Amino acid sequence: MPIEIRTASTQDTDNMALLINRIISIGGTTGYREPFDAQKIRSEFLPPNLGICCHVAVDEQGCRGFQALLWCDPEWEGDHKLPADWAVIATYVDPDAHGQGIGRKLFARTAAAATHAGVRFIDATIRRENSGGLAYYGSMGFAEYRSTDEAVSKRFAPG
Repeated sequence: MPIEIRTASTQDTDNMALLINRIISIGGTTGYREPFDAQKIRSEFLPPNLGICCHVAVDEQGCRGFQALLWCDPEWEGDHKLPADWAVIATYVDPDAHGQGIGRKLFARTAAAATHAGVRFIDATIRRENSGGLAYYGSMGFAEYRSTDEAVSKRFAPG
């Protein structure tokens, strides 16, 4: 069965949690440090108040990846506050499925949703040690606009 990209649902949350927890346990590619359960997946990605979209990539082996797009939080009080017409993206792909085009397929759906929603820029903030993530977002057309000791921020203009 080929990879199917579809809108994530509550039936996907257990498998999404398993996937992100595996990525967290490997380390080095996500800012998340604490494991997820199905409830935390729902509150973070499906669709929270600021959610634009969340897509999953599934095949006969289950959830092979997911990607979420959320509006920037207008009440964010931390560093590097972004404008309200920007969105942030999060991508998680099964380490055993890297290089199979899953991220590219997910982004095609996410970019279309961003255009439809009127997003001005999509922000991807990637940990410096995540060379795969930096390369992935670069290959999707994201350009660096900010850098810190720990992370690189890239942006993409949909549409």
